[in-house]
Formats: sequence, structure tokens, C-alpha cells
Amino acid sequence: MSRALSSTALALSLVALAACGWTAWRQQRAQSPDQVLHARGLIITDANGQARLILGAPVPDPTTSGKPLGPRGAPLSGLVLLGPDGSERGGYGTSDVGGEAILTLDDATGATEVFKVVANPDRGATLMVKHQNNTGAMLTSWQGAPELMFVDDTGRSFYVRPGMPSAP
Repeated sequence: MSRALSSTALALSLVALAACGWTAWRQQRAQSPDQVLHARGLIITDANGQARLILGAPVPDPTTSGKPLGPRGAPLSGLVLLGPDGSERGGYGTSDVGGEAILTLDDATGATEVFKVVANPDRGATLMVKHQNNTGAMLTSWQGAPELMFVDDTGRSFYVRPGMPSAP
């Protein structure tokens, strides 16, 4: 009986040792810097639990004060930055429609894009800067030639295009 008991104890010890070894190997493998993580999204939160950075394919619709602002013009995959109140403050991504790459910085409420760069694979690039009072400037090459536009606070536009007279 004592021989059977020691054989059982030995077998159980070997099983326990193998289980510990397997667990340690899996844990070490999971923490390896060579491991690739596959996911549809990642949300980084601050100490208060507020989402501050969203990485996704696609990312969610824009928000202001943590509430939906409306749908995006097209699904976007990339990185979204959020302020401490949950307002979207900008991001970088690629559009699923049109293949554009987009970089934006938004005002504190997340309602106005104050800086935007769009790179269109077929139409060149556009840079826009805007103030909350709706004044702004745009530099673009989307029509195949450089173009500069200024908008004053009344909504009046001034253009500078090759072959056209300059604004007064």
C-alpha cells in the first residue's frame, strides 16, 4: 500500500510540476516583447475612468462632453484623442471611403476642427486652419494646382490661384 501511495504521490507531483511549468511558460510568452497583439480596438482611460485615447478599426463616432456629436462622414480607422470631459480633441486615421488619410485637432468642445490635413490618394492634399469665429485659411492642391483661400468672419472668401489676380 505504501508503494502505491508513493507512486500516486509521485504522479500527482509530476502533474503539478508540469502544470506549474506550463503556466510559467505561457505567462512568460504572453509578456514577451516579440508577441503581436491582434484586436479591433483599444481604449486608454485616465485615473477617473474617462476614455482619453481610442485606437480602433473603426473608431467610434465623434463626441462632445462624452455625448455623440453625430455620425462620421465615413468609417475611420486610426487614433482618436479625447479631452478630460470626453470631447473628441483630434485624431489621425484613414477613411474607409475614398482612401484618405486625415489628421485633425479640434477645439475644447470637440465641435470645431481648428486644424485639418487631408491627403487624398487621387487629388493631392489640403491643409485647413480655422478659428471658432469661422475665420480661416486653406491651402490645397486638390485641383492639380496650388490654391490658397482665406475666409473672414463675415464668410467672405478671398482666393489666390495661379493665373488669377491676387486678392486686394
